[in-house]
Amino acid sequence: MSMKPNFFIIGAPKCGTSALAHYLGENEQVFMTDPKEPFYFSSDYPELKNQHFLTDDSSYLALYKNADPAQHIAVGEASTNYLASEVAIDNALAMTPDAKFIVLLRNPVEVAHAFHMEQVFARNEDEEDFEAAWDLQEARAQGQRIPDSCFAPQFLMYRDVARYPEQVERFFAKVPKNRRLVLFQEDLKRDTRGLYVKSLEFLGISDDGRTDFPIMNASHKHRSEFIANLVLRPPKWLQPAVWALRNYARRNKPAFIEAVKSKLRVKAKRADMPNAVKANLYSVFHQDVERLEEILGVELPDWKQNERHPG
Repeated sequence: MSMKPNFFIIGAPKCGTSALAHYLGENEQVFMTDPKEPFYFSSDYPELKNQHFLTDDSSYLALYKNADPAQHIAVGEASTNYLASEVAIDNALAMTPDAKFIVLLRNPVEVAHAFHMEQVFARNEDEEDFEAAWDLQEARAQGQRIPDSCFAPQFLMYRDVARYPEQVERFFAKVPKNRRLVLFQEDLKRDTRGLYVKSLEFLGISDDGRTDFPIMNASHKHRSEFIANLVLRPPKWLQPAVWALRNYARRNKPAFIEAVKSKLRVKAKRADMPNAVKANLYSVFHQDVERLEEILGVELPDWKQNERHPG
């Protein structure tokens, strides 16, 4: 019988969750699912979990079939839309009432920009210019200009994705303080080992002395747009076969498929935001940052428009 998850890394996206999940997953006392983001509990994003054929609790719990209760103290997953989802935390708690949750946050201006690039890569977004995509949010909130390939229209609302106060307040209302840990991506970059050890302590895991922390999920793009479209957003008639092949490859990791995947993804530097666009975003998020400071009892000066981010 499969184990149940007892912890979740729930977001926010582009805040270092992939790195933390990878580091934790290599600890012998931790089991992380593959895929990292099953999206199972966010039933308000229905198309996402369909890609993994997760139709019920049994299919979801099968992701944990290799977890060993004699070895793995912490068993979890890292779906980064759970923090923004209005139902995911409730659904997760219905399965595991005493679950622990880890949240990573980052300057919302940087998150909105980075998340846009990720959505273009994932074929959820067809507007490659960030400023233009940002300006489309109002129309898209009305159901207009949604790409045919879009599986999660919520991901096109870059303002909402990086709007933390409402998300964190909802999270805090559902999960007691001793079962939640809020971290910052800036600290993960500055002191990776320190944040890793803090996460281990929170999960009740002994320090394994790890000192090697490679960069994970850096900015990237596709070498072949045609293949990317075929694999990530195939025609509807071809979707079941493509999803099945992707899940087979994920579970078994055939050497030839892994080799092809490594050739098709290339590193890419994210385009700089024009100063005027950046200044506008700092203005848009300013009140959110101040509210988040009150909620968390911290100061976040680098997240505000100041001498580092002039208007």
